[in-house]
Amino acid sequence: MDRIRLIFSDLDRTLLRDNKTLSPFTREILARCRTRGIRLFPATARPPRTLAAGIDGLVWDGAICHNGGVAVLEGQIIWEQGIPPETAAPLLQALTGRFPRHRVSAEMAGTLYANFDAGLLWPGIPYTPTDFTRLPPLPCEKLLVELRAPGDEAALRALLPEGLQLTVAEGTLAMIQPQGVEKGRAALALCARLGVDPQETVAFGDDLNDLPLLAACGVGVAVENALPPVKAAADAVCPSNEADGPAQWLAEHVLG
Repeated sequence: MDRIRLIFSDLDRTLLRDNKTLSPFTREILARCRTRGIRLFPATARPPRTLAAGIDGLVWDGAICHNGGVAVLEGQIIWEQGIPPETAAPLLQALTGRFPRHRVSAEMAGTLYANFDAGLLWPGIPYTPTDFTRLPPLPCEKLLVELRAPGDEAALRALLPEGLQLTVAEGTLAMIQPQGVEKGRAALALCARLGVDPQETVAFGDDLNDLPLLAACGVGVAVENALPPVKAAADAVCPSNEADGPAQWLAEHVLG
């Protein structure tokens, strides 16, 4: 296989085990990649603060966060796309009016605003309770709305103003962001910044929001537990996240 210089990997249900940790084997393989000068870039829907807080054993050079809305390199944000406050504020009012019992949250300038106890979904995460009637006039990196019924996704799409897009994660969470925000574009921006040919990269993923990332990289690998469309679109399928799939693939195809 051609030389791999960058690794892009989704975290939850891909690189991390179901208990949100890295296995000792995965740590070892990533460390061996690092000694060969191969850089790791987590590509996640998570915000940058969750990576800054640290995942035990995870050493990274940069990251794609908010599903591609933010790209971080050596601690600095080099790519950022958010929903303008004049669009986000009325949309949040429309969402909570249409779905008064649904969990809704907004990521703004490193702070999570939520109309529910966010700790129930993300234990230990700091957040600001709100009914979204008073928010700071700042761009919103991502709006999140839970999907509770089969018709929720279609109803949400009908509320979106021009210029916004909706993607679904794990079939239960809708993410609203500006059109064009995706992990693949952010990966290409990082490659350009680093002077790396995208063909010299590998990406790992499991969900629909990983499809642009797998397509943008030289090799796109789906874990065995990925959704069927992701496995169908991938160049290869590795074992599941619980079986250290990405690390197994790297050990065989990159480290030899």
